[in-house]
Amino acid sequence: MRVAILDDEQAELDRITLTLQTIATRSEVPWSLHGFNRGEELLKQLRRETFDLLILDWQLPDVSGLAVLRWSRKHLEKHPPVIMLTSRNGEHDVVLALNEGADDYINKPFRSQELQARVLAVLRRQGSITQNKSTSLEVYDLLFDDAEQQVKRNNLPVNLTEREYSLAKCLISNIDRPLSREYLYERFWPREELHSSRPLDTHIYRLRTKLALTPENGWRLATIYGYGYRLERIASE
Repeated sequence: MRVAILDDEQAELDRITLTLQTIATRSEVPWSLHGFNRGEELLKQLRRETFDLLILDWQLPDVSGLAVLRWSRKHLEKHPPVIMLTSRNGEHDVVLALNEGADDYINKPFRSQELQARVLAVLRRQGSITQNKSTSLEVYDLLFDDAEQQVKRNNLPVNLTEREYSLAKCLISNIDRPLSREYLYERFWPREELHSSRPLDTHIYRLRTKLALTPENGWRLATIYGYGYRLERIASE
């Protein structure tokens, strides 16, 4: 779970981060929290990185949180959920942000447990997390069995390593969503293996081959130059 937090007050940014770290320690999915003091800095990262959730302050000295929200809804192919966390508490502000696409609106000063609950509620609505651990996932011709850590294609088992299984399930759970290299590395590779792009490229090549993720089978595992990868479902050739 990759989360971007935007707030120009460092003390507030630290408090939000600390609050979300409590969720991260209880989660079965790795969490990565990224703080930003300036809206332009976050926009730069959104152009080249993948985030699962944005938590945005409204009032900043450069680009406002509302402007970041509008940009994300206009330019990102798959919209990450957005929570506005701000001291602007007028009804007009709340309505404006929600109409622009915000998934929730929380007033400052926030209560830690309420923020945690609202974050989890937004992620559940988006399907990013589930209350009960799923044991299987079936998408078209692929069946993922978490209990056995096994994939079946057209009911035939495919031999995957543990990392290949996790990477494949991440891709299949994010069909048509661009996923940056950094996003995938943070989830599936330890830091000591981050010096080269080849481990990821090698795994992508193996998954294309092992799972037959090819156009003739209705799949395209596309390379996005300078960004990462996207798994697409297409008409079979």
